[in-house]
Amino acid sequence: MNASIDTKKIALTALFTAASLLLSFIQIPIFPAAPWLMYDPSGIVCLIAALAFGPKLGAAVAIISWLPRVFLDPFGAPMGMVSTCMFIIPAALIYLKGNESRAASAVGMLVGAILSIAVTCVLNLFVTPLYTAVSMMDVVAMIVPILIPFNALKMAINVVAGQVLLAPCMNALKTRRGDTV
Repeated sequence: MNASIDTKKIALTALFTAASLLLSFIQIPIFPAAPWLMYDPSGIVCLIAALAFGPKLGAAVAIISWLPRVFLDPFGAPMGMVSTCMFIIPAALIYLKGNESRAASAVGMLVGAILSIAVTCVLNLFVTPLYTAVSMMDVVAMIVPILIPFNALKMAINVVAGQVLLAPCMNALKTRRGDTV
């Protein structure tokens, strides 16, 4: 019986990873002030995986799904991995500690979103100067008018989508506290 549970988890992990990878190629400019910053909906899939199966599996989905992008975007992909993990890990931990309630999912997503925004701004200070012609001081000047609003909008989309999709996805996966898929 454990073998079938493990096989099912592996198959679902692969499906979540494939969905996240495919969605990472959908690049949507959501912030007109910085058209080079693109939103992709892959974090929503990682979030649902983390809430359904725990933070470790969610982080694995996030990291594995971003790995192929490293070859296309060697600076942005690692930042995407870190940003996504900073969002989904606290969200999953708080959700699981809060007995998988709607309130716990909202608090967890909010905490994860704030952490992701903060970490992304700090990472931009060091990473952006590596691949662009801007200095660290130029990036500092972009934090309030560009980086925080863009990342806040990105996280708002992920949180709203996560809240809307949580119950239907959990019902479809038939996961509840104590049950395994």
